[in-house]
Amino acid sequence: MIHSGSRAWGGYVSQTSSSAIAKVMQRFNLGTSDPRLVFAPLEHAEGRHYVNMMYSALNYAVVNRHLIAYAIREAFRDVFGSKCEFRTLYDLMHNYAWEESHVDQGSVFVHRKGATRALPAGHPDNPKPYLATGHPALIPGSMGTASYIMVGQPQGADNYYSICHGAGRIRSRTATKRLISVEDFATALGVGTEDEIVVNQRSLESIIDESPQAYKNVDEIIDSVTGAGLAQVVAKCKPLVAVKGAK
Repeated sequence: MIHSGSRAWGGYVSQTSSSAIAKVMQRFNLGTSDPRLVFAPLEHAEGRHYVNMMYSALNYAVVNRHLIAYAIREAFRDVFGSKCEFRTLYDLMHNYAWEESHVDQGSVFVHRKGATRALPAGHPDNPKPYLATGHPALIPGSMGTASYIMVGQPQGADNYYSICHGAGRIRSRTATKRLISVEDFATALGVGTEDEIVVNQRSLESIIDESPQAYKNVDEIIDSVTGAGLAQVVAKCKPLVAVKGAK
């Protein structure tokens, strides 16, 4: 399960577009009570430019994940031989806005922040291989907890077919570094036990902000999603190896 986005490119798009869009808002006297919320009409050049730039970040993210997958496959082939093969189950996005068609609303932009799409069986936006089943929704936990493969349910229409894209943080990176010890981190990964989760880092201290204690209980999160009727569990995946990329 590969969880990565556009890295710095998405942030750059936001930074460079925000000032231009703020000028549009000033020109047309647009705004809300929240000064951090910036927006521009799609019929204006600045609004359409931002959408196109955001789509470029999404394309970057797709290529990023596929290149990571390719590198992992080649590493496995180096060890297990050329017959070792990986098949992609699905690739999907999180933290994005996308133009979609929804019943009784027509064409709208759905902004999924901390969320991903989960379409049910029979939805016309499903790719052909998943039309009869609904496409997979991937919900990662943390390095020390389970991750889930889910599929959307018809009731998800009430939520624009959106569910969380992960367990979500319970504390910030700064707070995690302050409150969680390396020993706590090691215990969460089962270091020294038969169930140890292998991590590709010389020192856990360097990635302590990603320790399992930084995240919510993923099982409880999944229970809330299924309880709301938004999606159902297809598989619960146990972590064996965690590969943490460099920033």
